[in-house]
Amino acid sequence: MPVPRIDTHAHYYGEALFQALARRDAVPRVELAGVDRFMVTPTSRFALRGGFVNLATRLAWMERQGIDHQVITFPGALGPEVLPADEAVPIVRDVNDELAAVCATHPGRFTALAGLPMASVDLAVAELERACRTLGLRGAILPSNYFSSLATMAYLRPILEAADALGAHLMVHPGQRHDESLAPRRYDDLAMHRASTVDLHNGLSHAVVTLIYSELGTHYPRASFQVVNLGGAFPMLVERMDHVVATRDPGAPLPSALVGGLVFDTASLGPRSLEMAVAVLGAERIMLGTDYPIFDSAVATDALVEAHISDAARAAVASGTAMRLLGLTL
Repeated sequence: MPVPRIDTHAHYYGEALFQALARRDAVPRVELAGVDRFMVTPTSRFALRGGFVNLATRLAWMERQGIDHQVITFPGALGPEVLPADEAVPIVRDVNDELAAVCATHPGRFTALAGLPMASVDLAVAELERACRTLGLRGAILPSNYFSSLATMAYLRPILEAADALGAHLMVHPGQRHDESLAPRRYDDLAMHRASTVDLHNGLSHAVVTLIYSELGTHYPRASFQVVNLGGAFPMLVERMDHVVATRDPGAPLPSALVGGLVFDTASLGPRSLEMAVAVLGAERIMLGTDYPIFDSAVATDALVEAHISDAARAAVASGTAMRLLGLTL
């Protein structure tokens, strides 16, 4: 019997988001050009078509990739959740409502993670509680820049405490804080690579370092935490981190021993990266992710097939870890 596949990293761009952003003049916004629509973010402009707008297209893509279930989220990295609270709240609530409607319309195919109005901790807590208790969403997506240091993570404490009380799942995804400018960083050259890979994965690596030193299991034992894109460069760097600690602070615990229950998804990465992550972190900490519809390809599912890992590890990455973590049954 084929091993089921659960895609734990996908985004949903629906009409609620499009309508809200089409009313905006500033980034993030939706531009209309004849019959076409374009999403304009702090770092990109792209056409809204195919899986961005059409659930039938998404479901057909899932069938082709052999994906049985997909975790869909409020669209991270666009920026609406970090707008001033009075602007963010109506957008976030409408999109979360639409996420819940998608899950209700297609039972068994989707689980959803909410967006939160990050500029107000109190309103973010209220929306997380509404999303989980009223809408039936599984948790929320949080911008990774809130985890750039222990100090910036402290801002989230009420949200993390609420997530723990709810037993919610939290996805740490690239994105800015509400107290940062949405204007993109400028590069002298090769901006596509420096921004979309090097800086993005550097930010995720910082987030993982913060998380592993945050005693998540002690402070938030009922919440679960997922870092996207295999935690940036963390699987490659953690051996050096261990070596640095052993050399400079030999009495301290090794970073590799602090990972605990933190989990990672495979979005946008290939078979060699997956092999390293399984060897370094363990398949019980890794879940399939595609970043659909940003990456509308078979990269993630091909990597799952092509990686030189055991069948047991392949099954854990394909769905076993996600089923255990998210309480899914297929």
